[in-house]
Amino acid sequence: MSKKIIWQKKYERDCNLAFEGIWARETQEFIYRRLGVKMQNSPLVLFYVNHENLQIWENEAAFKEYKDILLKENRKGNNFIDLVIKDYKNILLDLEKIWEEGATKDKNKIKEYIELLREGVGLFSIWYYVLIDDRTPKNITLKLEELRSKDEFFAKNDTFIKSCLIALGVKRELANLVLPEEFPEVPSEKVLLKRAEGLVSIDGKNNKIISLKAFAKENENYVFEGLNENVAGIKEVKGQIGNKGIVRGRVRIVKNYKQADSVKPGEVIVSPMTTPDFLVAMKKSAAFVTNEGGIICHAGIVAREMGKPCVIGTKIATQVFKNGDYVEVNANTGVVKIIKNQ
Repeated sequence: MSKKIIWQKKYERDCNLAFEGIWARETQEFIYRRLGVKMQNSPLVLFYVNHENLQIWENEAAFKEYKDILLKENRKGNNFIDLVIKDYKNILLDLEKIWEEGATKDKNKIKEYIELLREGVGLFSIWYYVLIDDRTPKNITLKLEELRSKDEFFAKNDTFIKSCLIALGVKRELANLVLPEEFPEVPSEKVLLKRAEGLVSIDGKNNKIISLKAFAKENENYVFEGLNENVAGIKEVKGQIGNKGIVRGRVRIVKNYKQADSVKPGEVIVSPMTTPDFLVAMKKSAAFVTNEGGIICHAGIVAREMGKPCVIGTKIATQVFKNGDYVEVNANTGVVKIIKNQ
C-alpha cells in the first residue's frame, strides 16, 4: 500500500498558477542548490484551481522536513539567514525595477524576469518558512518579522504576471489557469476554459483536469484534511481578532476580483483571504471575515487602517455563510454568527 500523504489547505486566493507553480518547483530545487540537500518527502505542494480561485495544499511531512533542514542551519548561528536576506534584497531590487516598468508582452524580457523570479522565490521561501517556524531562534525571528512587515513579494509578482498574461491576450478571468511552462507561450482560450472546470497540479508539474473531490477519490493515499467537512447546522464561527468592533450586515462571499465588484455598501465581506484587488470593495463593506490569515495578514492590516471590524482565521466561514445571510460580526470576541439566513 502506498504511503499516505496528509494534505493541509493553507491558502485559497485569487492568484495565478504560473507564479505559484514556479514557487512550488523552486522551493525544493533551491534548497538543493543552496545547501546540497535533497528532500526525501514529496510532493511538496498540490494546487487546485478553477474559475473562482486557486487553493494551495501543503504536504505536512514534506514541509516539516523542509523546515527541519532550515532549522539545523539556523541553530549554527546567523550567518546562513543573514546571507539569504542579503541575496534576497539584491534580487528584490532587480525585480522592483521590472515591476515599476509595468506589464510587457516582450517574451525575451519575460524570460529574463522568470530567471530572476526563480532565484527570488527560492530565497523568499527560505526566510518565510524560517519566520513561521516556532522553533526558530528568537533573534532571527525578530529580524524576519521586520522584513515581512514591508514585504510584497507574492502580491507584486502575482499582479505583474497577470498583467503580462493580459498583455499577451489572455482574459483576466482566465489568467490564473496558465501553467508555469506556458508563460509566456500562452495556450488557447479553449484550453483555459476547460481548465476552469477544475485542475489539479502537483508541485506545478503534474496536471490533471478534474475536481478536487474526484481526484481525492482516485488517490486514496492522499488525505485532504477538511475537504469533506460537514458544516450543516453550524450557525457561527470563531476566529482571531483582526480589528475590534461589532457590526451587523448581509454577507457577500468574495473569492476573486469579479465577486469583489458585486459588493454593496454595508455588506460583510466573507473571503478565504483578501488581496489588494479587493480594496475598493473593502472600502464599501462594513466588516471583513476570512478563513485564513494571522495578525499581519492583508485583511487585518486593511481593517486597522480603515477602522473596520475584522475576524480572521475562521477556517470555514466561506462554507458556513451564504450570500445574503444576515450576520453579526463581533470582533471583540472573534465570533461571527447568523442572525437570519438568506
